[in-house]
Amino acid sequence: MIAFALTGASDRPRVTLLTALPLVWGEGDAADVLAGRTARSDTLKVLDGFVDVRAIDTLSKATLGTDIAIIAQPRRLTPTELVAFDGWVRSGGRAMIFADPELVWPSRYAPGDNRRAPPVMLLDPLFAHWGVALGDSDQQERTVQLSGSPVTLLAAGTWTGPKHCSGTGTHVLDCKIGKGHVILVGDADLLDARMWQARGTNNAAWVAERLLRLGGRVQRDSTRTSEAAVAAVAIAGAAALALIYRRLRRT
Repeated sequence: MIAFALTGASDRPRVTLLTALPLVWGEGDAADVLAGRTARSDTLKVLDGFVDVRAIDTLSKATLGTDIAIIAQPRRLTPTELVAFDGWVRSGGRAMIFADPELVWPSRYAPGDNRRAPPVMLLDPLFAHWGVALGDSDQQERTVQLSGSPVTLLAAGTWTGPKHCSGTGTHVLDCKIGKGHVILVGDADLLDARMWQARGTNNAAWVAERLLRLGGRVQRDSTRTSEAAVAAVAIAGAAALALIYRRLRRT
């Protein structure tokens, strides 16, 4: 796993969260909230150690502010919200979007109940506007290496995108949209702590690292940086030796 550390120790980046997933209050209704029977997910508890998460119900320039945004398997957004979010990103906004083509997240509510998160992602108009597309899920659970960290995925989709995005054909797409920066993840189930805890991984730590990088608050592990520098010197040395050898052969 890639090591990372805060560069501004006590100042946690502010993160705005819009989601239909039971991350903030669990699946409790109003009565459960009043009775204290709701619980914050373990995923958010991990993120709380690195970022300051603030949940919102609607997307607008005012609610997004200058925070980093997490959009995770949201309800169907209105055209006004989509336009506002697109404009916010293009003006320099930074976001991490979790869009699932086949949500497997267990729920106590029956399919079709509006208290349940959407079973498929509902962001096609936005993605089409950006020139990206999310393919169907592979219907498998697997642990993969993402940026050097083990992350457990479940029924994840793969992305295609234009030249200003990196990661085409993978589960994560990194895009520059206007002046903004967006990380697209083709799986929302990876936020379900029950899944990644059962597999012995820490998906939340990987998400935290991505958010901190979006906020410019982390540095790459010094060991990795040193290894890269040594490799660069070795390559340069080999090229110099090859040049000398060719010159000697001509003389």
